Amino acid sequence: MNKDSSKTKHGKYTVALSIVLVLIVCAALFVFVIRPAYVQKKSYELYGGINDELKDSELFEDMQSGKSFCFLGDSITEGSTIEIQWYRPLQSYIKGDYVRFSHGGWTVKDLIVNSDRIPVADVYVIAIGTNDVGAFESDWCAATPDVFTDRLDQVSQILKAISPEAKQYYVTPWMLVDHGAEMDERGKQFREAEIKWCKETGYVCIDPAPVMLSVFEREGAKKFMRDDGIHPNALNGISLYAYAVLQAAHDGLSSSAI
Repeated sequence: MNKDSSKTKHGKYTVALSIVLVLIVCAALFVFVIRPAYVQKKSYELYGGINDELKDSELFEDMQSGKSFCFLGDSITEGSTIEIQWYRPLQSYIKGDYVRFSHGGWTVKDLIVNSDRIPVADVYVIAIGTNDVGAFESDWCAATPDVFTDRLDQVSQILKAISPEAKQYYVTPWMLVDHGAEMDERGKQFREAEIKWCKETGYVCIDPAPVMLSVFEREGAKKFMRDDGIHPNALNGISLYAYAVLQAAHDGLSSSAI
């Protein structure tokens, strides 16, 4: 092989490698920069849109009042889908300031252990318990519904100490999809226990599970969930979760946990 032929082949390899590297860089930019930026800026609407019925609840009134909000929870509150929180479609209706205190994998025990960092707010929306239900073999998870509500009671007292006049809303554990009958039953028991605890303590309990289940039965869960069956997807799922909370807040679903 002559030197010119060798140089030509080397040049072709260099060009091909350069093209591959450019494609990899472009793909990485799209996945890690462009798409997340687009998703972050995108306006998230409620499933089906806002209506007078969804506006008819204590929660919506508080959102419109100018009061400050703090959302407490796990990865679904933290923003498991490119940092899109479940309450993102509600933000435009909250007239006051809002913050979140949440982390992926957290249980009620985590809220208690990290309570010294919970900020002062006028309204607390506590959506916790999915990991207590789903990862019950961990020592950090509530082993039983009674342990779960005992820990919720600790959280409520902590929040009272931080902000004595604040309203506390409790959202029952989010549904786990396709995790088996045993997990479905465990989730039902935890939701029922939280509903009962809220009735006894006077806190507003919001149970979005029946609303979500009715939508899943009509349209299928895959449209709204990521493949893990735990987290909502970035578009339809987030829209549904926020809608389910407002709808449940209006319906006062506190007697028939799913």
